[in-house]
Amino acid sequence: MPNIVYVLTNPAMPGFVKIGMTDRPDVQDRMADLYKTGVPLPFDCVIAWEVEGKEAADIERALHTAFDPSRVNPSREFFELKPEQVEVLLRVMPGRDVTPQVIEETNEDQADERRASSEYKKSRSRTTEHEFLDSLSLKGKVVYEKVLALGKQSGMKINWGLKGFSLNVVSNGARIVVCYGYPPSAYNQKIYTDLASAPSKSSVTEDVIEALRSEALNTGLFEPVGKGIELAAETDKRWEEPQLAVLMGWLNSFVEQIRESETVN
Repeated sequence: MPNIVYVLTNPAMPGFVKIGMTDRPDVQDRMADLYKTGVPLPFDCVIAWEVEGKEAADIERALHTAFDPSRVNPSREFFELKPEQVEVLLRVMPGRDVTPQVIEETNEDQADERRASSEYKKSRSRTTEHEFLDSLSLKGKVVYEKVLALGKQSGMKINWGLKGFSLNVVSNGARIVVCYGYPPSAYNQKIYTDLASAPSKSSVTEDVIEALRSEALNTGLFEPVGKGIELAAETDKRWEEPQLAVLMGWLNSFVEQIRESETVN
């Protein structure tokens, strides 16, 4: 008897995918069951892959193992991933595509739910690099163009959110944020560090993080934020080329420390 391995997303949980399996003949039945469990909006099916017999369980297990570093909770099937990362692997597995092209709406309530989901997704659409840069002051644009260029040149992942972005280094499968960038409408167009997460997601030590923090403060470009160890750099001011070079150098140092710790360990 065939089973279906599926990849689902939900507009109420941006950035996460659910990787699961069902013995129901139609994945839409499983999606309806999940929607009854307190989730505020219906799930969307990225891909449904029909597989014969026990091979479905083997494929589901293989996907869970492959993406385990991105798993949100060991007892749940949710992963912090882009859906296409899973889809591209599933499509090379044995089986056939049974992804529903149109979600059937059997009553008026379901039609209302889909409309609500569609409207919510529109309101939560992610910004783009072009939109982000256009929202900045001229001074901020000078800084952020350099930061984004550095991210691309260094092979970092640039994740765009509702307002701004994060620069990320992927180390041993984990995504480690180096910094966040925001527009004037959010957090006053500042650059924020994420020093605290590096030791928990990589082999970078607390001593290294403290040294990086001290180095950042000594540049005069950063100032402490709140009661933790995080720092922020103001971009809505005149930046000279030497200051930009110092900022790029510090960001590079952070990236190198993460990558060197991976090599050593």
